[in-house]
Amino acid sequence: MHSAAPLFDALKHFVERDQAPFYSPGHKGGRTLDPWFRDNIAAIDLNNLPDTDNLHSPAGPILAAERLIADAWGVPQSFIVVQGSTGGNIAVAFSALHPDEPVLVARNAHKSVLAGLVQVGARPVWLEPRWDAEFGVAHGLDAAVVESTFANSAAKALWILHPTYYGTCGDIGVLAGMCRRNDAKLLVDGAHSPHFAFHPDLPASGETSGAAATVQSVHKILSGLSQAAVLHVDTAVIDPASVRRALQLIQTTSPHFAIMTSIDLARRQMMLDGRALLDQTLDRARRTADRLEDIDGLRVLRQHDLAGAGTGLHQLDETKLLIGTSGLAADAREIVGRLNSIHGVQPELAGTGHVLCITTIGNTDRDMDRLVAGFTEVAAHVGRNDENQPAGLTADVLAVRPETALTPREAFFAADKTVALAQASGRIAAEAITPYPPGIPLVMPGERFSADVIALLSALRTAGNPISAADPSLETVKTVR
Repeated sequence: MHSAAPLFDALKHFVERDQAPFYSPGHKGGRTLDPWFRDNIAAIDLNNLPDTDNLHSPAGPILAAERLIADAWGVPQSFIVVQGSTGGNIAVAFSALHPDEPVLVARNAHKSVLAGLVQVGARPVWLEPRWDAEFGVAHGLDAAVVESTFANSAAKALWILHPTYYGTCGDIGVLAGMCRRNDAKLLVDGAHSPHFAFHPDLPASGETSGAAATVQSVHKILSGLSQAAVLHVDTAVIDPASVRRALQLIQTTSPHFAIMTSIDLARRQMMLDGRALLDQTLDRARRTADRLEDIDGLRVLRQHDLAGAGTGLHQLDETKLLIGTSGLAADAREIVGRLNSIHGVQPELAGTGHVLCITTIGNTDRDMDRLVAGFTEVAAHVGRNDENQPAGLTADVLAVRPETALTPREAFFAADKTVALAQASGRIAAEAITPYPPGIPLVMPGERFSADVIALLSALRTAGNPISAADPSLETVKTVR
């Protein structure tokens, strides 16, 4: 039995397949990594030694690397993060928020933002993102939604997703101005934005648009290893010592030097060759989008779909290919399964009515040809779907908002109880429950189950909608005892 190594075997099989990679990390299997670095990753798996410096109190090469990162991204100070944007977002919560302090938060925030709220005890005021029924995704926040909420709250921070997973952005300049007028900090989960600073055709970057703190995953788009991230701060708004203290609290004392080094090298690559590499990436993505749109039944989110200034769909990262598949007579997950198994094409994800492909400096023309050829064959295989797509239960999910009874922290640390969904009315949720679509939590920890919420969850379960919850079948839910 113990001669087996199932995880190793699975990874070896995956790597040895001939695939076109449209998923993170951005180096696409090491294509864009420095050759010496790629060949010596095991050798630089080192400890905190006099020659290597210490992440928790850097004074040598790590500190020098952080200063170069800040200069490259054009910010006062940057920090290396080795636990992904998740660790960075939690550090932002510790550095910028206080217990019981109200903070405006996009409802489609990453779960690491919720984790930060739980740990700090801030009181979220949830804001609805702009919904796109055609592609089945949530975008950024409309400025009008934020403005009306500021007017009716004492919030001293706004925490936004910029860009979304799908590469779409709200009007960060307008949102930053709104924060200044309300004496509030702008906090940016920019996990998918590390490349924005290096090309003028990409959306405005959070770190240069007025954000007090911006977190970015260097591994998602650039040549960083998984978990490589950076945290940029405006030192006039957030005390850098408080950030270092927060990172010391949450980050491992045994950071992987290969992860840290990959950030250093990705920064160097962008500063020396980034403009040219991103020129090629954007050109490749745009030409591929044109070709995909020529396939009957497909749509691609493009610049002409943008909704204008002040909206949650103000700018678009064109390196992301959000491909609408509702015109095909197959579920997006079936489409991705066939792309992968028949054509060796692996997208980042499939959702209801869409497929997301992440293109980076690591992709090639051959990858793009395989993507187009794969979609061409799949579209011919499954055929057209000419029926109008009903809104289904998604509109109800977006319209219903439960009453808030506790902060996420209070609900998390309260004694919990597992109860049948049908018996949860009046109880307070101890977990987040997220139907897909829309990928926005219907229930957050600390919100109260009502008869309407339970009826909607029951209808979603009956309809077969995927649901992220402690019990995905929704026979039971976690509530505060």
